Order: sequence, then structure tokens, then C-alpha cells
Amino acid sequence: MLAVLNNYFNTLYSNRFIKPQLGFNLILNFGPQHPAAHGVLRLVISLRGEYIYSIDPHIGFLHRGTESLMEKHTFLNNTVFLDRLDYTSVLTQTHAYCLAVECAFNGNNNIITLCLRTLFDELSRMLNHFLSIATHALDVGTMAIIF
Repeated sequence: MLAVLNNYFNTLYSNRFIKPQLGFNLILNFGPQHPAAHGVLRLVISLRGEYIYSIDPHIGFLHRGTESLMEKHTFLNNTVFLDRLDYTSVLTQTHAYCLAVECAFNGNNNIITLCLRTLFDELSRMLNHFLSIATHALDVGTMAIIF
């Protein structure tokens, strides 16, 4: 087991100047499953005592096979899959998809439909800003219920 750990440390820190010492370092995996990690960022944090020795960021991507799922369904049923891509801008993504499908089929909309879609896009944009302010407030350590 010690040889495996030494081999892991050597591959992880091969291009670093200071080699870690076993017994003094602690490697933490601060992954995307952590509640404080928004998105798909994974951090491999190496601690020496109480101090951060190094951070190795891994920026991933979010892929759920949506394209292959959408190939098997009709255009109307595909709007459900857009809700799962981004939980904050659902209305905006659905609007863009509906416009693309309508342009492909030369569909015409009346002015009320266009105004309602624009109104919901703007409401979605406002909610995105509120969510970003709230998550930032939680990240900096606020505990208040009201801003």
C-alpha cells in the first residue's frame, strides 16, 4: 500500500519542486458533490498541517447524454430535456429551442406569443441574478434569512 501511495504522490507531484512527505500531508478531494462547490469544479487539495500546500483544479463538463435522448423523441417531447440541462435558465433555453424548431418549420407567431416569451425571458434573467446573489452570500458566510 505504501508503494502505491508513493507512486500516486510521484505522479501527482511530478512537475512540482517540493516533494510531499508521507505522514505530514493530507489530500482532500473537494469535488462537485460538495454543497459549497457550485457547478462541476473538482479541487484536489493537499494540506500540510493546517495550511494549504497545493491545489490542483479539475474543471469538468456536464454531459448527460441529452443529444442522444433527444434524437429518439419528437420535437414537442424534447422540451422536457431542456429543463435538466440548466436549472436556472430553463425558460430561456426552451425559448431558444422553440425558436429554432419554428424557424426550421417556417412557423409564424403572433405578437402576443413573442411578448410573453420575452417577458418570461426577462423574469428568468432576474431570477438568475437573485440566485447568484443568494449563493454568493452563502459562500461568504452569511446566515441571515433576509438580504
